[in-house]
Amino acid sequence: MTEEDVLAFIRASISSVWALELLLLLKRNERRSWRANELVTELRSSSTAIKDALGVLRTAGVVGEENGLYRYQPASPALDEMIVEVAKVYALKPLVVVKTIAMAPNEKLRIFANSFKLKE
Repeated sequence: MTEEDVLAFIRASISSVWALELLLLLKRNERRSWRANELVTELRSSSTAIKDALGVLRTAGVVGEENGLYRYQPASPALDEMIVEVAKVYALKPLVVVKTIAMAPNEKLRIFANSFKLKE
């Protein structure tokens, strides 16, 4: 797996630095289940940011939820391996990873920007 493969995964699957930090926290504590409010406290974040990040990570297939408890739960061994690689690249090149996330197309932003286009 190349660094470009990892960056492509990040670009496609991780919508914010909060989502990345949440993912890595869950990975480091993969045997633990968390309530959303515990994640807010642990990451010193807002409930909205954590809720959004959990939704993104569930869609990406790396977080599971049962009875209001969230945990690291990759959908496949290959996905788990990818997250290990994400953590390595982030540890070695944090600015590259943050820039990759920041430069990724954001669907909500695109819709907002398109609302200002003049129609013929």
